[in-house]
Amino acid sequence: MRLLLLLASCLIILTGCADKIELEEEGFVLVIGVDLPENDEPGLDITYQLADPQAGSPGSQPGSQEYKTITIRMPDLISSRDMLNVGETRNINFYHTKAIIVSERFAKSDKFLEGIGALGRDPEVRRDMILLVSKERADEYLRNNKPAFEASPHKFYDFISRRWETNALVPKADLQQILHDIEADSGLAMATYTTSKEIEPDTKKNEDDYLPGELYKKGGTPVHIIGSAAIRDGKMVGALTGEEVRIMTILNAGLNPQDIAFTFPDPIMEEFRITGQATNTKTTVDVDVSKPQPVITVDAWLEIRVLSIPSMVNYVEDLSKQELLDKYMEKRFESLAGDFVRKTQEELKAEAFDWSLTARRKFFTLQQYQEYDWMKSYPDADVKVNMHVKLEGFGKLLRPRNKKMITD
Repeated sequence: MRLLLLLASCLIILTGCADKIELEEEGFVLVIGVDLPENDEPGLDITYQLADPQAGSPGSQPGSQEYKTITIRMPDLISSRDMLNVGETRNINFYHTKAIIVSERFAKSDKFLEGIGALGRDPEVRRDMILLVSKERADEYLRNNKPAFEASPHKFYDFISRRWETNALVPKADLQQILHDIEADSGLAMATYTTSKEIEPDTKKNEDDYLPGELYKKGGTPVHIIGSAAIRDGKMVGALTGEEVRIMTILNAGLNPQDIAFTFPDPIMEEFRITGQATNTKTTVDVDVSKPQPVITVDAWLEIRVLSIPSMVNYVEDLSKQELLDKYMEKRFESLAGDFVRKTQEELKAEAFDWSLTARRKFFTLQQYQEYDWMKSYPDADVKVNMHVKLEGFGKLLRPRNKKMITD
């Protein structure tokens, strides 16, 4: 009986609606954009895309959009949230913010780290929000980006980030990962690279060797999201194409990208290109730090399924031609990897593969690792990449088509 009375009293005391939230009073920020003001004026131009929870519901204004775009100039991101209330009635919050867009000009400035670093202290900010660097101003990018299939930009960035996990055309670039990599100071931090403008279409042989704006694309969502912005010493220092991002993920022992569709020249008839699908099953890294110049050996295993052979060369039944194809792909991947590693050493001056994690294990103390100075040692490192390719199959056809028999 006493227990029942205790439970009844708890129900009376603990129930209530003092902390209730009225949905119509909330302003949920979906995406944030950050720019430097024109003419080097002080502060930051911060753009918010806020959801309108009542859009499309009974009683709402006909034709109302599901989100509003507002730009305000403030010293930092946190203060700008509260200052929106000089004209907006909603309680602005970051609970559902999915992405932050920064302009390339801002990312290359000394204000970049202190600007996005402020978000790391706010308890409302989600650490898994993705960070994208746009070639143009962020407010222009946000106003130009009108998703073809999603009514809300929140869904657009949520869905498209899931596609990146399989096609590996852009890096994993959430706020937490980027801030961690910048503060670790042991390599490059990678942010997603994007634009809403078709800058100069450039038809290339390799389907993934593009930066944003270079790919010919008409219709659909008016943005290109491919490649990466490389960040060193707290600001952007260069850019990677989609092909280089794929090589980067293959050489990283902790990523192992799956189902990468690619094309390459037919080794027997080079005017044709074979289509394949690669799975990185395993990557191992060994680092020798016994000398001032580190020696790095990387072995990556790829399983490849051939999906298209336009030349109609009989690779399916001829084992000697399969061996030729196997060796050709190994040399091609090793060449691409070698070119990219040299770019990180000579141009970017830092590694992008988390090899420092392997190097740390070679030291007994943190002080020894810090004295070795991995960032300064890496550009002079001797790097050897070995690719191990295994042909898994040739699709559903048991043998290639014979064009001569078809035309006869």
